[in-house]
Amino acid sequence: MAISSYASQFTTGAGSIIGEITAISFSGITAAEIDVTQLSDTTKKYVLGTADGGTIEVSCNTTNAVIALPTSGNASPTSFVIRFGPQGTVSTPSVLATFTAYISNTSVEASVDQQVTTTYTLRLTGAITMSTSTTV
Repeated sequence: MAISSYASQFTTGAGSIIGEITAISFSGITAAEIDVTQLSDTTKKYVLGTADGGTIEVSCNTTNAVIALPTSGNASPTSFVIRFGPQGTVSTPSVLATFTAYISNTSVEASVDQQVTTTYTLRLTGAITMSTSTTV
């Protein structure tokens, strides 16, 4: 069964909820390709190298609440958790993505007759851990 994005949350590892989330996008998750072709080969051969976690963009409505995120360029990575869908139950657990990232970019947009929005670009350091939970 597909997971609904309804009631998804973006939190720091300490559990602080981050803003009114409107979109979450994972991109650029790749692995290096290492060319191991020999001169006698008639086709190219590759093996996979180190994985690159890519980036995650989180867009949210900007509110009067102070968002407790480090600023772009902070030298220390931060732990984050994205919970997809509503809080889990025994029969329908939540899907969690837990990761550590640097905030590499923060942008704020304000337009006529629109809400003010903020987009955070997170550069992952290390792997994303996917799990399920009945209590988060």
